[in-house]
Amino acid sequence: MFDYEGSRSEFLKLLAEFGEEPSFVARARAPQVALETLLRACDAKRNELLKWPRYHLSALANRIRGEWSRLGSLLAVPESVRLLETMHTIMRASQAVRAKGLWSDRAALRRFLDSAERFNRNWRTYLDGLDLESVNKPRRDYNEFYVVEKACALGNEKVADGFQPLEMIERKNLIERFPLLTLPSLA
Repeated sequence: MFDYEGSRSEFLKLLAEFGEEPSFVARARAPQVALETLLRACDAKRNELLKWPRYHLSALANRIRGEWSRLGSLLAVPESVRLLETMHTIMRASQAVRAKGLWSDRAALRRFLDSAERFNRNWRTYLDGLDLESVNKPRRDYNEFYVVEKACALGNEKVADGFQPLEMIERKNLIERFPLLTLPSLA
């Protein structure tokens, strides 16, 4: 239909003027949109599941008044106090929570650890139940069709130079990004 030089370029400009885009542009965008959607859903669910561990860690911190060393004798490895202190800094709740007056340091620590263990179980179950096909199909399609579609649109076979196929998303990728809580053991 277009035989003169520059016609592909003119055609692509015409598509853009009408709000259309070449298929290779949409193909490149689809994996990122799918991944961002998955990551937002994971982040929201993780934050929801962390509600009670945050609450109990905040109550523990309030109970010990920030003196984390008080917990050393309650832990199998006293140096794990540092782990709790760091976790409190990272997971800091928006407001301090008062521990029940009758709770001992051990009871407050136990409540946090139980809550955090429940979080780990529930988080693992959530991740194991995710259907990763919704994020991996656009990645497979990109790997298979992007170069061909771009080469056809631009009329240049050299577009394959430097092409990097996308890796599939696996549960281990999500666990690395949204880890389980590392917990100390009680003495």
